Amino acid sequence: MPDDQRRNQKASFPLLVAVANKDHQLLIQYSLLASMPQAMASFAATADEAIVYLAKGNSKEPFPRLVLLDVHLPTLQVGYELVKHIKHTYPCLPIVAISSDPDADIVKQAYEFGVHSFLIKPVYLEEWEHYFRVFNAYWSGVVTLPPSM
Repeated sequence: MPDDQRRNQKASFPLLVAVANKDHQLLIQYSLLASMPQAMASFAATADEAIVYLAKGNSKEPFPRLVLLDVHLPTLQVGYELVKHIKHTYPCLPIVAISSDPDADIVKQAYEFGVHSFLIKPVYLEEWEHYFRVFNAYWSGVVTLPPSM
């Protein structure tokens, strides 16, 4: 692995997790701690919370390098509206959509609205941890993200 990729994996990685389900928030938080310790996750349970968090540029925490967004927040319409808002307001901010629903139309529409990746939520804790190990390798080891906004 090149030195710059190795440095990226050790650097803090702020991300916004927009997920309404509290159980999924806990699974994500635990899995991030276990599989991506450099992640500094902030959680939003609603689209409004996510918009406020991004807009205020929380002075205590750095601006996220990526948004992990449940497209059912709590409905598809709200989730897609949040994707459109983020893409319009922060065009360089990557969005990874997640959903428990593997419906091909939902996946297709999420990509049409501009998400960068789409993940089907796993069922078991071990699967969540595996997802975030791969997520970590890709987003902090392979991809070159724009400088902090």
